[in-house]
Amino acid sequence: MSDAASGRKLPTRAVALAYVRACDGPVAEWDRRWHEVAAELSRRRRAAPRSAAEPPYPGLAAFGTKDAARFFGREDVVDLLLGRLAGARFLIVSGPSGSGVTSVLLAGLVPRVREPVVVLRPGRRPLEECAARLAALTGTPAVRLRTEFAADPGHLYLRIRQALPPDAEFLLVVDQFEEVFTAGAAERAWFFAALARAAQAPARVVLGLRADFADACVRHPALAGLTRNALIPLEPLTAGQVRAALVRPAADAGRGLENALVATLMAEVARQPGALPFATEAVRRTWQATQGVTLTLAAHEATGGITAALAGAAETVYGRLAPPERAEARSLFLRLVGFGDGTPDTRRHVPHAELDPTPVVAQFVQARLITAGRTGLELAHDTMIDGWPRLRGWLAADRDALRVHRRLTEAAGLWETADREQAVLYRGHRLDEALTWAKRADARPNTPERRFLRASVELRAAEEMATRRRRRLSAATALTALLAAASTATAIRRRMH
Repeated sequence: MSDAASGRKLPTRAVALAYVRACDGPVAEWDRRWHEVAAELSRRRRAAPRSAAEPPYPGLAAFGTKDAARFFGREDVVDLLLGRLAGARFLIVSGPSGSGVTSVLLAGLVPRVREPVVVLRPGRRPLEECAARLAALTGTPAVRLRTEFAADPGHLYLRIRQALPPDAEFLLVVDQFEEVFTAGAAERAWFFAALARAAQAPARVVLGLRADFADACVRHPALAGLTRNALIPLEPLTAGQVRAALVRPAADAGRGLENALVATLMAEVARQPGALPFATEAVRRTWQATQGVTLTLAAHEATGGITAALAGAAETVYGRLAPPERAEARSLFLRLVGFGDGTPDTRRHVPHAELDPTPVVAQFVQARLITAGRTGLELAHDTMIDGWPRLRGWLAADRDALRVHRRLTEAAGLWETADREQAVLYRGHRLDEALTWAKRADARPNTPERRFLRASVELRAAEEMATRRRRRLSAATALTALLAAASTATAIRRRMH
């Protein structure tokens, strides 16, 4: 504050606006001025000679095997893995997307293992991926290896053994193992059999797995024996671990982070496990815009901070989508927001059952913009709601329609939970409202919602038919009674005459 008051540095936006409010000044005007000055300072920094040193942060990318020297914060998990591997042949490291499973394996575990390591990633065609990887390792043509592997899953293990020194132990690391669940049933069965064969002395196997696939993995019959007591979940980073991940790479490179910047970043990452990659991307941008040895909060805010990192990444993924996929992305992100009623909108946890798995969902998860956990999905950070202009526009477009959809989502979920009890189905105005929404061009009801609406419409038709039947029966009864009364009256008149 003293440096800011004396003109030696730009105050943070929060401090500057606090002074303006305290003096009853025009907040919007001073906010505009602050951004103008911050932009000018950023322009000057960019024009100044730069250090040739690359930022020691991978940003949105995962840490690789060459990044061990700048990977901090997960030393406890790596130590646990090494200890468990001393007596186990098969382990699974699992965590939500964005929590750093790949980084733990490649930058944490692999550099500390003494024996040879083979790293595989299954992809959608694990048989071909394994053949290509082993072809690069052994020099044998991939086509030949694929034929061998298809004939016998055990050949994967044998080929790895042949490529290594005799009698040497080796570690097989399978990163992003969840990809195998997108493969065909035959290739998936082949890969499971190959892993079962590989997880024998003198080999050991470690899988990296996204948390939302953990149950499918440990319950699969082909892996049941291997996965028993094999799961190592990645716990959320502690405050000290977050600080180490942010500060130590810069310190080792001869730079420091201003305390205010560290505090801001830690607050942005707190309780949001998928946010750390975006925080490191923001620090990476700040590094590139800073000439001196200290990365400041003012420089961080001038480059847009974590908000700009999130918005930029979201817009990049969205820009790659085809028009039908963009409509799906809109529906996806609107589901991930909890609508405030006189309060700000917030992130909403969406159960897996609410979303139909599609490539669009996978792309945003892969980009770490959506965190996929064991029970469902959610936005990587609250900042996306206001910080991504496109999402902000979607939320502002038609709040009434969004609320109709949200009520439908909740009602459909309740109906499924209540074993499809008829009493939960829509009737009357509520059904008309939901059907009107479902006919909109931008409406994308999911499978449970369509099933719920169909059941509600069928119930309405059945009730209307029953009502018409009762009315016809009542009319018939009344007519019968009327005819009987007329007949009786006629008979009485005849007797009287």
